[in-house]
Amino acid sequence: MTISRFFAKAKQNKNDKFDKSPTPDKSKLYRILLGVGTILIISILFSMHLVPDSISLQVGDISPRDIRAHRSVKYLDTQLTEELRQKAIAHTDKKYKDIPNASSYAAANAANIFDLLKQVRSDNTLSSSEKNDYIVSNIKFDLSKETISALIAADHNTFIQIQSYVNQTIKDIMSRSITDDTNDAQIYRQEFKRRMINYLGNGRYANAASEIGERIIHPNRIFDSEATEKERRRSSDAVLPQYKQIASGELIINRNEQVTASHMDKFTALGLKHPVPDYVAILSIILLVILVFVIIVAYIIKFHPNIYASNKLLLLLCLIVTISLFALKLGGSMLKLQLSGIEYNYFAMIWIASAGMLIAALINPQIAVLIISVITAASGLAMGHDLQWSLGAFLSSLVAIYVVSNLKNKLDYLPATITLIIANLVIVLITARVNGDAMPDIIIGSVWAVVGGIASIMLFWFGSLAIEKPFGIVTHNSLVDLSDTNHPILKRLLMEAPGTYSHSIYVGHIASTAADLIGADPLLVRVASYYHDIGKIRRPNFFVENQHVENIHNRLNPSLSAIVIRSHIKDGLDLAAEYRLPMIIRELMSQHHGTSLVRYFYYQAAVGASGGTAMLEQQFRYDGDKPRSKESALLMLADSCEAASRSLAKPTLGQISDMVSGIISDKLSDGQLDDAELTFRDIKTIKESFIRTLSSMMHARIEYPDLSALEGKKAGATGNTDKEQTSNGS
Repeated sequence: MTISRFFAKAKQNKNDKFDKSPTPDKSKLYRILLGVGTILIISILFSMHLVPDSISLQVGDISPRDIRAHRSVKYLDTQLTEELRQKAIAHTDKKYKDIPNASSYAAANAANIFDLLKQVRSDNTLSSSEKNDYIVSNIKFDLSKETISALIAADHNTFIQIQSYVNQTIKDIMSRSITDDTNDAQIYRQEFKRRMINYLGNGRYANAASEIGERIIHPNRIFDSEATEKERRRSSDAVLPQYKQIASGELIINRNEQVTASHMDKFTALGLKHPVPDYVAILSIILLVILVFVIIVAYIIKFHPNIYASNKLLLLLCLIVTISLFALKLGGSMLKLQLSGIEYNYFAMIWIASAGMLIAALINPQIAVLIISVITAASGLAMGHDLQWSLGAFLSSLVAIYVVSNLKNKLDYLPATITLIIANLVIVLITARVNGDAMPDIIIGSVWAVVGGIASIMLFWFGSLAIEKPFGIVTHNSLVDLSDTNHPILKRLLMEAPGTYSHSIYVGHIASTAADLIGADPLLVRVASYYHDIGKIRRPNFFVENQHVENIHNRLNPSLSAIVIRSHIKDGLDLAAEYRLPMIIRELMSQHHGTSLVRYFYYQAAVGASGGTAMLEQQFRYDGDKPRSKESALLMLADSCEAASRSLAKPTLGQISDMVSGIISDKLSDGQLDDAELTFRDIKTIKESFIRTLSSMMHARIEYPDLSALEGKKAGATGNTDKEQTSNGS
């Protein structure tokens, strides 16, 4: 349990010695005024940016001052949109139509040439000139006499090789895309020639084959202007209108900078040309604030009624929220920070995280999560922050709430700061990459992640110090200071009741070790253990741990002895008030005996009365409150077990185990733990922890008197030993 949760669970009633609550009517009026005031302040903060300043600048004018965006807004960037559309058109591929049967036609032409060549090669009746003339007259394109002569004169094997390779290469090349509006045909003709030279050598046969390829290879696809234009229009239309984001706080124009058309577009988008308050938006923001406020109040009433019953805690909650939002909205300008839009967002995240930590540490972690959730969402919507900022602020605040819950001493602040910085860096990098931020923005965000982590922890530190005392709330900062054994009251305890001081230190160790295992607050229970018996300073010699020669109770009757023993609770609370110990420590002090029976003196009185009665038993019970938390229950059990352990002359593990089990069973059967928050699993864990700790701590102890003779007649040897029973009322 956290300190704030313990504090919130304290019962509020008119007889509570620690709290003087206002009357119901005054409390109701107080809450109404507090709620209205909070709603009004937050609404004003959220609406300030909707009342812009007027400017009269025109294109070409020189700006007399820096002008920054008073809110976040998006506007259409027509120039960028047109540039992107032109780029899309330029990258649109041309469309072509295939020429039907172009590849087959080329292959047929090649085959026709070689068929004619075969005919004339086999006809010996024709002269060379007649063969040339025949070929020229029967082919569909011109071939030089050198090409025809070379192919006619080639031997049979060479001719067959040329024919085969030419047909194969033409088929291969014509299967590719050869467009009519490019130099594809010339490129492939050159490729054909290289392949012929590589195959036939650089001679007349390669030249002849190359000429055939040059005549046959032609485009097989023609440009389709209509389809291309249609595709370009489709690509242009696919480009979405480009909206640019102007972030709140972003610098629109520098002082002495000339106004351009782009500046005018931004002025218009921000409403600076003809400023009129957006009354509809302002009303919507007020309604939004009211809705959020009602939801939060309803949540607190339903799930945290004790916090709602505390006017002081409600005031603190409202102050933290309003101050953080005020700093979020105006902190940058008040500190005269020249922040860009992205820097303003990161600056605002610091205050959200700090508010979450303060609420978690001082009030309640669950309420802190709820508050930062609605603050990031509502402020993002009302102030025009983008989703990236809202998400980043929310995640950073969740981590901040987590790390503040682990602060047990001053040394924990360093790892907490490092953890928060690392988390901020991860959040910045992930959200930046998802959002497509440029590298300069990522670098700026990374720097602010480090600055924000350090600043958030520092603000929490100073904020908690400033708030604790005025509101009477204790954080681990205060507990760390109280754990210092140089505290004046602890020094008095050491000097005036050294046995009690030693006992208190041991109790703190036993209880805090178990607290870690059951989810209780180890620092709180340890500090409370140090102070729980300070009331014994008033009459130290009446408690056996401080006695060295004589037991004073041997000269007193049991009733008087019981009164003295019980009075150390009241004396302790008086000293706690005198030394201004925190309320939560006093709560645990008042509960550490509950309504337990002062058994030792009760049994003495019962023996003398020849039989105990319910009325007699009531006279020997403490009149405090039963433990109402894990911490107070741990203090009660550790107190009894440590005192009882002093009666074990030569303790064994079995003896310690029986003693601890007996004491815990006795407290359970006596109803002392009925109001505590302990489960059966917690009880088992506490028992095992106590046994381990006591076993490691046990050394030679003062041998205490055997009480079994006194108990035998009235209670029997039950093994249910407690502090008073084993220490003559210590």
